[in-house]
Amino acid sequence: MFPQPNNSHGDLSFGLLLQASRGVTLWRPNIVYGGSLVIGAIFWEALTDWNPGPAGELLGALFFGLALLIGYLAAGRMLIFHARGERNLGIWRSLFFAARTWPRLLLLVLMEALLLLGIGVVEVLAFGLTQLPAFGAYLVVPLFPLSVLFNAVLLILALIVFNLSGPALWHGEGVGKALRHTITIASNRPGAVLLMMLLLGVLSGAVALIVIVVLYGGYALTLAVAAPFLGSALFSNGGGEALLLQWLPSMDVAAQWQAAVSPIVHWTHSGQRLAWFLAGILTFLLPNVVFLLGMAHLYLEALELEAPNDL
Repeated sequence: MFPQPNNSHGDLSFGLLLQASRGVTLWRPNIVYGGSLVIGAIFWEALTDWNPGPAGELLGALFFGLALLIGYLAAGRMLIFHARGERNLGIWRSLFFAARTWPRLLLLVLMEALLLLGIGVVEVLAFGLTQLPAFGAYLVVPLFPLSVLFNAVLLILALIVFNLSGPALWHGEGVGKALRHTITIASNRPGAVLLMMLLLGVLSGAVALIVIVVLYGGYALTLAVAAPFLGSALFSNGGGEALLLQWLPSMDVAAQWQAAVSPIVHWTHSGQRLAWFLAGILTFLLPNVVFLLGMAHLYLEALELEAPNDL
């Protein structure tokens, strides 16, 4: 039996927001998730260069998606252990778990999508009754507003179920049990869970804003320190325009630019591009890990309330 969260008051705790903010300091999940993204992006670019055209693009996109899934599951596995108060798994064990689990995640999402499709088919058949002679037209009056309300509720439930699918698998559940638990939580506590998800989204947005401000401050200080030595390379030869020029798809244009400038200019702009790339990764990564840690706590608390024997 895993250590259960302290949730004796019978409802979800706002304390999980504070617990979620600790995701910024958990370096293992951040490294695994960020490393997966970087490796996926590198292979996507390499496969596109190896086979230019739709086939290379598709293969690269599929590999990037797989890397994203593995990073999501591996980081989530470590986060669920942290949320349960247990000793964290190592990086390699988490990656091995992710490599075994990603087909389950796809199957779970597929099953949830099929459920939504089945509900949509029923709605289509219900509106088909409005074509019946005599009284069919009168059915539109109650059917249309009821359908609007039903679809609004269904949208909320689907949002909850899809977002809890990952934490259920991180917890070690099979596809069937994960589907049952997520639907139970979504149907019994939609308001509380949705509110917590929205608050986690706001918290993640705040973390992203802080990361942007801090990194921009670091970039400004770096420019101030480097300007006495690299001022001509930073601000001449087109400055930012020259930096953007190297991203043009025309390799001839980029090659001509590199040949026309000194090595210090070329490598200075390369360093700037690398700094911007790392800043983009951190801006995406840290808020996402905060949100995922919050979802791990949220799932465990909701599971304790709805199915405590399955913790």
